[in-house]
Amino acid sequence: MITIEKQQIEEQIHQDWLQQPQSQICIAILDYLVRSNSQHLSHITYGSLRKVVGKAYDNQEILAAIQYLCGDRTHLLEPKFELIDNDDYFDISDDEMSKARETGQLLHPETGKLIGDFEDKVFIYFQPSSVVKNLA
Repeated sequence: MITIEKQQIEEQIHQDWLQQPQSQICIAILDYLVRSNSQHLSHITYGSLRKVVGKAYDNQEILAAIQYLCGDRTHLLEPKFELIDNDDYFDISDDEMSKARETGQLLHPETGKLIGDFEDKVFIYFQPSSVVKNLA
């Protein structure tokens, strides 16, 4: 695995976002990922990222920054999905989620039954990518 330096990623973010708010948002999230032990960051929610960046930014700016951090350019975050059914939590693979969005149908991972209104029961969260784990 190639080791990447935090400074390289910061420069990439600044090149891509220039003076836009997403530049500061991405840097704040990068600092959070580096500062925290990635082993303990297995379930990062939008709410926790919102707290990291503070109240100065609106949802659109934060969502754009998160999307960028999940993309190929920096690939700092891995998006994950989970179905919350009563008090039970089930991981949903990217393939299952893509298929559900295409067809409008999601099968319950345990029962195999069709889940109505699955979009209301499936939530996204994030994990640090291998890039974060290999930062120098």
